[in-house]
Parts: sequence; C-alpha cells; structure tokens
Amino acid sequence: MPRNIPIQLQEALRQDATTTCTLIRVDPVSPGYPSYGAALLDVPVVYDDGAGVLTYHPIIGAQPSTLISGADLSVAGGAAENLFPEFDFPISEADVVAGAYDYARFTAYLVNYRDLSQGHVILGRGTLGRFTVTNQGLSFTHELRGLAQNLKQSVTEKWSLGCRATFGSQPIGTGGGVIEERFPCRFDAEALWETGSVGNVGSEANQAFVATGLNPPYGGNPGKIRWVTGRNAGRENEVDEFTDLGGAQTIGLTFPTMFPIEIGDTFLFRDDCPKTPEACKERDNWPHYRGEPNIPVGDDGQMSVPGASGKGRWSSLLPDEFWDEYGQP
Repeated sequence: MPRNIPIQLQEALRQDATTTCTLIRVDPVSPGYPSYGAALLDVPVVYDDGAGVLTYHPIIGAQPSTLISGADLSVAGGAAENLFPEFDFPISEADVVAGAYDYARFTAYLVNYRDLSQGHVILGRGTLGRFTVTNQGLSFTHELRGLAQNLKQSVTEKWSLGCRATFGSQPIGTGGGVIEERFPCRFDAEALWETGSVGNVGSEANQAFVATGLNPPYGGNPGKIRWVTGRNAGRENEVDEFTDLGGAQTIGLTFPTMFPIEIGDTFLFRDDCPKTPEACKERDNWPHYRGEPNIPVGDDGQMSVPGASGKGRWSSLLPDEFWDEYGQP
C-alpha cells in the first residue's frame, strides 16, 4: 500500500543503520479523558504529529502484533498488549475498567527518534476495541481495528421478531444526552432512573447485592445499573434478577463487576426492556416497535429469539381447531 514519506525521513530509511521507532497515539471518544502515547522504545519521545505535542511513554511496554493491511478493502487490524505503569502515566486501571478508552481512535507512526524534524510515516489508523484487563491487573490488551472495519458493518436493518431499537434511544439531533438513532425507541428511559445504595452483599460480591427503596414501574427485570460511587464507579451493568421481599430488594447482575461490590456503594437503577411486543405495549410505546413480530417461523428450534418457541409465531396463524384435530407442534 503506498504511503506518503517525507523526503528527509526517506533518506534516513535508506541508510545502512536507522534510528526509527513506532509511536502509537490514542485519543479517547469519552469526554474528559486525556490522550496518551506509547513508544516502542526505551526512552520517552515528545512529538507533535500535527494534533498537538504529546509524550509517548515507553514505561507501558506496548507490544503490538503485526499490523495487517491491504489494498483490497479487507479488514486491517492487529492487537496490542500494554503494561500498567505505577507512575508518570495519564491513565489508570480504574479508567480502563470504567471503559474510558473503549473504542478510542488510534494512529501508529514511524519516526526517526534521533531527528523528529524529519516527520513521520503513518503505519495505520483506526479504532481500538474494548480494553481488557489481564494478568491480575498487571496489563491490558485491546484490538487495533483499521478503517476498513466499518465497511464490514451492516448499513441496513434486518427483519427480526424482537425489537431492534435501543431502549430509550431518541432521534438523531434530539438525544439530550441519551443514545441517538436513526430509528429510535423514543421512550423516555431517563425518567426511570432511581437512586439507590448497597445495603448488604452476600458471598457473590461481584454479582449480587441487596438494596432498599427502589420502585421500578415495570418490575426491574431486566434492568440496568449505573455505578456512581465505589470502585466500579462509571461502569454500567445489566440486571437479570430483581426480587422484592418485604422491602428488601435482591439485585442480580448478568455479568460480574470488575471489582467487588461494597456496602455503601451508590448507584442509579432503572428498568430495561426485553424487546417483546408485550413489553412495548405495557410501556405504551407500541407505535415505535422496531420489529416484525408476525414473521412466520418455519422451524422454532432454529430461532433464538424470545417468543419464537412453542406454538409461537407461524403456528399462531392457524386456527385452534387445526391443533385440536392434529395435535400441537
């Protein structure tokens, strides 16, 4: 793939011995978090790539895999593993766990660290995947997705029995801080948030706890938790269990939190949506249901969609007299 190489840097690359290194700049999409740079070198590199001066640190030990790219619009990509530094670095494990750098933009440069005035060559650019903490908190890894990744995404909607809209999403340009979509749910999910605090934690300290004072109008299952204080602050979790026994509410999370839940942690809680026609009608939002619940289903066993099993969809198109005579499917 052709690249634009500054003349001075090209001359340096033609020498028998070179002093080049790779720099990776990461710009988060979440507001309020700083950009950071990683240098595949043993000393820091202070470099201005045109977007501002940034210090590229060697202390995180960035080790990217081979950057794969091509001219046939295939997906370019790779992966990188980094060490968590103990000092002198703008990000922390808490930021990574909170998802502050998930899906951030990255640019990889080749520079002559002995003479940065020669400019740079762009080796690759795109977006990062989700950050994953590994080795018991000693390192973190993420994907390096090239620009061609977007070409592999679906650009049109597909038919589905369940609703495709994100619960609480609003039309583009009118979100007011909530998710915006071209085909939105339009339900005001922001009005459902309630404030709560952890009153008790059992043996499953990462996945279940007890709270009081919550009153979800649609039962709380499914639901969503947004942590406000505690070690999990800034993170959201899905809720798949909500029971109320005498005012004591037991909340179970679909996936465990990164850090143990502690008594006194505060959070916001609201109902979510199971994306079924019945739930949409209960929320008085049926005109905005983004699904096709009457699609005939030929083989119920092949459909992993709520409501598609049993007599379900295609069989409901036949009268009850048919099943009385020939039996249930």
